[in-house]
Amino acid sequence: MLRRVSFVPPRPCAARRAAPGWRAVALALVLVAGAAAAEPTPDPAAEALLEDVANAAAAVEDVSLRLTGRLVDAAGGELALEVELLAIPDARALSAYVLQPDAVADNMLVLDGDTLASYAFLTHQVTLFDAADPDALGGTLPDLDVASLDPTLDPRAWFEGFVATDVTTSATDAGPAQIVTLRPEAEGLQVGRVTLLVPDATTLPRGLRVFGPDGALVADLAFEDLATNVGLTRDEVTYLPEGAEVIDERTPPDGG
Repeated sequence: MLRRVSFVPPRPCAARRAAPGWRAVALALVLVAGAAAAEPTPDPAAEALLEDVANAAAAVEDVSLRLTGRLVDAAGGELALEVELLAIPDARALSAYVLQPDAVADNMLVLDGDTLASYAFLTHQVTLFDAADPDALGGTLPDLDVASLDPTLDPRAWFEGFVATDVTTSATDAGPAQIVTLRPEAEGLQVGRVTLLVPDATTLPRGLRVFGPDGALVADLAFEDLATNVGLTRDEVTYLPEGAEVIDERTPPDGG
């Protein structure tokens, strides 16, 4: 068993098949880590809620959560997603341990400052990339600017160039919550709008839905088992399995 620091119950490991790539997980990380910047009209109440969320996120020193949900393609096909995330925002330390999709299960992505590490379970190899390298992971993260990635719970950092246009109240299993809608300021994006679920009890995001320009659902994601300020260390977050072969694809310091 791989040693993992986790704050979610252990799960039995199912049989795994060969991993063709990181595209599904990469899409989810793009959706929750940033989007490129219609002239939507900001709603003062919705913008005020985002400010409250930003203030709550600023108080988070470390976070553990399980990202779950589904990604929907243009043909209506669905792909289940489940990823354990650990992060220390101020240290630019982030770990993503994949449980679903099965094709890349037990693989890991680890951001440690300016280095992005990819662990392949089947080959027991760790490949190191410069976080700023657009060809990292074989180019499967072309839309994710890893170099400027801010592992935060502040949705304004995730969706730069979006404005909050509406907020409504909803009853959830976790109690009353607000649902805020964000729309891009620029035209021509693949994202038409995003809805963010924010429980009143924590003022931290617990789920989001992403819709295309045509209104079709693209992603339905939830932040489960969210725990903040639990005392994670950088070593715990950036842990990689012992004994793995290391392949260093980073540019040498001298540029050679």
